[in-house]
Amino acid sequence: MIRVEHLVKVFGDEPWRALPLLEQGRSKAEIREETGLTVGVNDVSFELEAGEVFVIMGLSGSGKSTLMRCVNRLIEPLSGKVLLTTDDGEIDVTALSAPELRALRRERMSMVFQRFGLFPHRTVLDNVAYGQEVRGSPREERYRVAREMLSVVGLEGWGDSKPNELSGGMQQRVGLARALATQANVLLMDEPFSALDPLIKVNMQNELLRIQAELHRTILFITHDLDEALRIGTRVAIMDDGEIVQVGTPEEIIVEPRTEYVADFVEHADPTGVMTARTVAVPVPGQRFEESGQQDGTTFFQRVGYPEVSYGMHDGRFVEMRVDGVPVEAMRLEDALQEETPEIRRRDAVLLCGPGATLKQVLKGRTYSRLPQLVVDEDDLVLGVISENELVHGILYKRANEEASAAGTGDAAAPAWR
Repeated sequence: MIRVEHLVKVFGDEPWRALPLLEQGRSKAEIREETGLTVGVNDVSFELEAGEVFVIMGLSGSGKSTLMRCVNRLIEPLSGKVLLTTDDGEIDVTALSAPELRALRRERMSMVFQRFGLFPHRTVLDNVAYGQEVRGSPREERYRVAREMLSVVGLEGWGDSKPNELSGGMQQRVGLARALATQANVLLMDEPFSALDPLIKVNMQNELLRIQAELHRTILFITHDLDEALRIGTRVAIMDDGEIVQVGTPEEIIVEPRTEYVADFVEHADPTGVMTARTVAVPVPGQRFEESGQQDGTTFFQRVGYPEVSYGMHDGRFVEMRVDGVPVEAMRLEDALQEETPEIRRRDAVLLCGPGATLKQVLKGRTYSRLPQLVVDEDDLVLGVISENELVHGILYKRANEEASAAGTGDAAAPAWR
């Protein structure tokens, strides 16, 4: 685990002059105008859990790359602490001597830069083995690890090639393999995919997610690409003028922006890959549903204004859905999405999805069934209903339809299945 406490970095002569001004709450622009000093990082604190992909993002000049370089002291912070918790205890990175710091970078913290930084005169295998070579590993061991990491990143068989024989995406894979080959538990990745073409960039994001699922490294990832941050981050921190203005899961960042700056940042983001079914579902039973009858211990509920569909529940668990009094088939969303038979599409079947299903998955479900989807937990307890209205509202406004729910007017537009 990495813990950053009140980290400050100021560029310029006698940077300590900025500290009292920062304590007074003076802005970066005010300090620069008064002192000529540039505030790079301003009182930043956060924790990076073991095995987490923690993404720091912001516009150019926001301080994100400076912050990363303070974590491994490629840039010396002015004040604050960087603490690394390991199996051997806690290491105060900011207090390490130069030899100790070099050992830390060799053995515990590896870095992947935006530019690949490969040695052109070395083979791909030699490039990947370089970190092990610096650590003093025996030749046989370092090449064994290098071959293993080339296989992990999908470049098995390319070890004898030179970097200039590889495409940009393949060269970035070599850079990633080199960082992984150090066997460091922490990876610092500074906009590693920003120089790649869009399609190659997406492929590398997929590759990183696949590798992370296999190796479970602790990753601090820097990007200015919001979609990339939302796609790969376990949590996302947004920086502005050297400060972290919000930290949260990708869905929290999209649904609950805490400042106007963050709201502007996420305004044009695609929410379908991060917003979940639990966020947009309308609770049932709830304000927008009324009890419509009971049968054999099953209680049926109908959405106010839409008597055609009724939802049968027993002790809060799903039993059946009826359309015009006729029971319909029930399917799990994940099962429907795996079906390849065209004739099952657009039929009257109720799809049951988990609370963590994304809106993209729910949207795909609309191609299989015209009926609202039910959100249920692992014990089949009903958490809510998602109709066309909730889907559209969630995509357009990146939040649950709370206002409509409170006013009882959320169904102004008729669902598409009617």
